[in-house]
Amino acid sequence: MSRIRIFLITITLILSGLVCAQSNVRLHGNVVNEATGEALAGVHVKLLKSDRGTTTDEQGNFEFLLVRGRSAVLEFSFVGYTTVQRNLSTSESEAGSKLVIALGSRMVELPAVTITRPGPEVVYQREDLHVGDYHANDQGLWVLTYERPQYWHRDSEVGAQVFREARLHLLDTNFVELCSVRIPGDAVRLQHDHANRTIVEGTRKAWIATVTKEEILLGAIDLSTLREVVLPWTDSLPDLLLGSTMSTTYPAFEHIGYTIGTKETRVFCQVQDDHTMELFRSQYKYMTGRDKVIAMDLEKETGIEREIIAGYMTGFQNDPYFVLPYAPLFVVHDTLCIFDHAKGMIHRSRSDLMAIDEIPISYQKDRSWSARLIQDRMDGSVYAVYSKNLLTWLRKVDPSTGNLGPISRLTHPFPEEVKVHGRHAYYVYRPYGSLQHRTLYRESVH
Repeated sequence: MSRIRIFLITITLILSGLVCAQSNVRLHGNVVNEATGEALAGVHVKLLKSDRGTTTDEQGNFEFLLVRGRSAVLEFSFVGYTTVQRNLSTSESEAGSKLVIALGSRMVELPAVTITRPGPEVVYQREDLHVGDYHANDQGLWVLTYERPQYWHRDSEVGAQVFREARLHLLDTNFVELCSVRIPGDAVRLQHDHANRTIVEGTRKAWIATVTKEEILLGAIDLSTLREVVLPWTDSLPDLLLGSTMSTTYPAFEHIGYTIGTKETRVFCQVQDDHTMELFRSQYKYMTGRDKVIAMDLEKETGIEREIIAGYMTGFQNDPYFVLPYAPLFVVHDTLCIFDHAKGMIHRSRSDLMAIDEIPISYQKDRSWSARLIQDRMDGSVYAVYSKNLLTWLRKVDPSTGNLGPISRLTHPFPEEVKVHGRHAYYVYRPYGSLQHRTLYRESVH
C-alpha cells in the first residue's frame, strides 16, 4: 500500500471521529420538589423509545448524553410524585443548557385491605375430657382434666366443684402432651408454692407434682400443711421467702419476709381496711354485759384486745359488710410491690425489705375492674382484669407510676380462670349450650 493511500485513510478516520464527537451533547439537569424547591434524589430519568436511563444524585442533579440537534423526550418518575415527560426541542438539544424539572407530589392509592383480629389459639382440647384448671411454670403447662364435675353439698361449700377421676397432664412449649397421671382422690384445683411448683389440692389431701424421665410423681401432703405452711409463702428471692399473715376472718394482715440464712422473720408492710376494722371492733359496744365480761376475761388471758375478741364472738367475719383487704405482693425485677387497694397505693420495697416509696393508683375505682390482679411470672408484668357485660379485658399496670397500658380484649365472653404467661392470656371457655368440652385457649396481650 502506498504511503499516500495510508495517509488518506488516517486523515479520514480522524475526521470521522471529530464528526462523531461533535454530533453528541451532554445535557445537565436538576430535579426539585415543586412545592418546596428541595432537591429530589433517586428520581428516575429515562429517554423514551430507548433503553437508556439514569437517576438523580443527592443534590437532584443528573447528566444525559443526547444527539446534537435532534429532538428527544425525557421522562421523570419518582414514588409519591407525578410523572413528568419533557419534550426537548432541536434547539435545546443543540444548545446543551441546564434543564430544571419540578415534580409535584401525589397521593398513592393502595388497594383496600381488610384487617381481622387473630382468633384465640386452642391450647388443650379433648372430646372426652374437660379442662378444670391449669398452671404454667418452668417445667411446662400443667392441665387438670376431668370427665364430669361433681358438687359438694356441705353448707360451707355449697356450689363448689370437685373433680373425680381427674388427671394431671404436662404439656411442652408446643402444647404437646408429654405425660399424665391419674389423681388418687378427688381434686378441687391447682395451686402453687413460693417456688412456683404445681400442687393439686384435693378434698382430703394435696399432692406436689414433679416430673422425672417423662413421668409425673405425686407427693402427698396434708391439707393443714398446705394451708398453714405452704400457701402463706407466695414468692421468693435468693435467701428470702415472702409471705403474709392474711386470714379470711380478719380485716388486716402483714406482709413478712423470712431470711433463710439468719432464720429471721421481719414484717415490712401492714395492710388494713380501716372502715371494716372500725365495724369489726365496734361490735363490742352492742354485746350484752355478760358477753363483754367474757371478752374482758379473754383479753387478760390472751393479750388480745377485747374489741377484736368481740368481733369474732359476734361472727362479724360472716357479715355482708365484712370486707377482706386485697393487697397482693408481686416481685417485679427484684422490687417488692404490694398493691394495697384499701389505701390506693403501691408500696415498693427493696429485696432487703427496706421501703422505697409509695405510688398512688386509681384503676380500682373503675366499676369494671374485677377486683383481681394477675402476674406474668416470666417477665414480672402485672395486669388488672376488667369485665363488663360480655367483655373481659386486661391492662398492664406500671408499678413505677401506677399508669395503665393499652387494652387487651379477650375474644370469648365470660372466660374462666384467666391467667397470663409469656405475654399470652390463657383462659378456659366453653360456648353456652354447646356440646364442646371445656377448652383451654390463649391470646396475645400487650
